Amino acid sequence: MPLKSLILPAEAVPGGAAVPGGVEPARRVVAAIDIGSSALRLDIGEVAAQGDVRVLESLRHGVRLGKDVFGRGRIQQETLRRCVAILKNYGRLLKEYGVTRPDQVRAVATSFAREASNRDMFVDRVSTATGIHVRVLEESEEARLTYLAVRDILEANGMLAAKNVAVLEIGGGQTILLYIRNGKVTVAQSFHGGALRTHERVEAGGGGGGGVRFKGLLKAYALEMVDQIRQVIPADRLSALVVMGAGARYAAEYASTGEAAADRRVTKASTPKLVELADRLASTPVQNLVKAHKMTYQDAETVAPAVMSIAQAARALKIREVHIVQATLRDGLLRELALRDYRSEGFEEQVVYSAQTLAARYGVDEAHARNVEATAVALFDELQEEHQLGVHERLLLRCAALLHDIGAYVNSRAHHKHSMYLIFNSDLFGLTRHDMQIVSVVSRYHRKALPNPSHPEFASLPLEDRMAVAKLAALLRVADSLERVHREAPRKLEFRREADRFVILVQDMEDLTMERLVLREKGNLFADVFGLVPDVRELRTALPGAGMA
Repeated sequence: MPLKSLILPAEAVPGGAAVPGGVEPARRVVAAIDIGSSALRLDIGEVAAQGDVRVLESLRHGVRLGKDVFGRGRIQQETLRRCVAILKNYGRLLKEYGVTRPDQVRAVATSFAREASNRDMFVDRVSTATGIHVRVLEESEEARLTYLAVRDILEANGMLAAKNVAVLEIGGGQTILLYIRNGKVTVAQSFHGGALRTHERVEAGGGGGGGVRFKGLLKAYALEMVDQIRQVIPADRLSALVVMGAGARYAAEYASTGEAAADRRVTKASTPKLVELADRLASTPVQNLVKAHKMTYQDAETVAPAVMSIAQAARALKIREVHIVQATLRDGLLRELALRDYRSEGFEEQVVYSAQTLAARYGVDEAHARNVEATAVALFDELQEEHQLGVHERLLLRCAALLHDIGAYVNSRAHHKHSMYLIFNSDLFGLTRHDMQIVSVVSRYHRKALPNPSHPEFASLPLEDRMAVAKLAALLRVADSLERVHREAPRKLEFRREADRFVILVQDMEDLTMERLVLREKGNLFADVFGLVPDVRELRTALPGAGMA
């Protein structure tokens, strides 16, 4: 069956942007493929100045992936074959646009794939048959991409700097919550309250076909998710509730306040209208929705659960108007591809803020943690030629430095091991489970034992990661040694290489005895990794007017 494409003009596409000043930069085309619970979607975009993306073409094709997994636990062969056929056609279209390199395209699978018992086979079959490498996203990665997709919209509409904003992305298999306070993401969590999953649960419970029972079950499941949301966000009144997803975009058309929006990517929807719309949709059989609204059967199955979730969340959170934004996971993927040549300092600070929040939860000495972080980063930057690690490893070191002492919350004895356990079993916004494993192991080695193949958490890492852990742990041990006396601000340091010694010069310190003793104990890993023996010395600065007659 031939695949039809929908070509959208840049001005009609969420996140699309014209090239400023009419000056065309070197053309760079990128593509994002979202293999979701109910559809495969492809966006092809052109990267403009400052990483803006103008969407050139957008495709969508329904699949039964979520129905298979949420109902049977695995992806059926017929569904898999359809995915392969669709992706092969996507691949041919990508070649027409000149998207031929792996760094030009990102293809991801979402919640259904995480839960499918045959996920590995699915990923291998699809990737091998189509030549398109598919990755299964972790929940934390979806949250990060959701933030990337919506961040510019929030900032442009004054919501990023608002006191507290909740963002809900209602997908097929899950709902993602971002709670943003004063511009910082403080909560990033996923709930099994996706629209398709809810529909399948209601049908399995005998409530299919619309009507009173269907509406009652939908409302019950929506309230269950709302209760979970209220448990993880502060009780403060929200400044705004922002909603994303296909069901939200439908609601924008039928529950709009009618207020003219300054930003066409944002529609304000009235909570009373949302409640009324949810009740009406829940009372209408799916086949009637298909006929009346000319939507696909898959969309008709999920629109009522999605709108019901939005309506109940708005009521429970006492929100009069909901901000529905035209943003998708693909926007986040395209944004990430577009920004490959730019360092997103804002995103890095979001990750660090998440680490600081976790440290505060366990009562870590904030000044000490920040000082160790600053010193570790200074060492990392100075020794760049020796360790050859990148900006991502630098970020992981910052997180490890901020969190290395959280194990003292459990017990001060062997607290490095408790730190490793707590970090590994926590989430930091924007970091994957693999990232968290590295951060946890680096923190584990900030004192006592050195990295050892007999330690399972270290041995389970591939060689490249084991070396990264050793290098980062060596830097962290030295940084912690230099901050034995907890101070309000980090010390001013200078560095010098003398033969086989790495000399750390500390300004205006009268007594470095403690630091030298600790460094002698903890500097052995640094010497092993970098071939330089760390040494700390005092650097006296001349007093104003010194030496004048």
